[in-house]
Amino acid sequence: MSGFNWQVQGVRLDEIQQELRALEDNIKERAIRAGLVAVAAPIKKTAKLKAPSDTGDMAQAIGHRNINKRQRGRLGMAPGEVGILVGANRRINGRWQGRKGLWHEAGTEHMTPNPFLAPSLQQHESGAAGRFYQGLSRYLNRQRKKGAIA
Repeated sequence: MSGFNWQVQGVRLDEIQQELRALEDNIKERAIRAGLVAVAAPIKKTAKLKAPSDTGDMAQAIGHRNINKRQRGRLGMAPGEVGILVGANRRINGRWQGRKGLWHEAGTEHMTPNPFLAPSLQQHESGAAGRFYQGLSRYLNRQRKKGAIA
């Protein structure tokens, strides 16, 4: 035997869940959002590489935005749920790129689809939970160092 004993049962997950229960709502939201941003990071990077590159505006516009409480209500999300919007959601050279991104993703009657977000998401599906907990843990560790949490 090698002497190594591996156990993957979410031991740290239980600790993280206990810490989250003890935090204020604001800190909880920020910690979860940090995890979501960690999940989205490689997706955004790949989407920027796969985006149409006529002018480069589409790739520049890819990013994430936080969904605020009012928007969460409109989307039917329960109170306390956290979400981010990943996609072409920025204004580049005075033009909003979101609609253009939708046209490329889904196509139009005059244009065939040229998806770049969906393939990026599919490429980085595996390992999303690990990236989420890694981002969440990093945020909690930073808050501990600052003294914001015990």
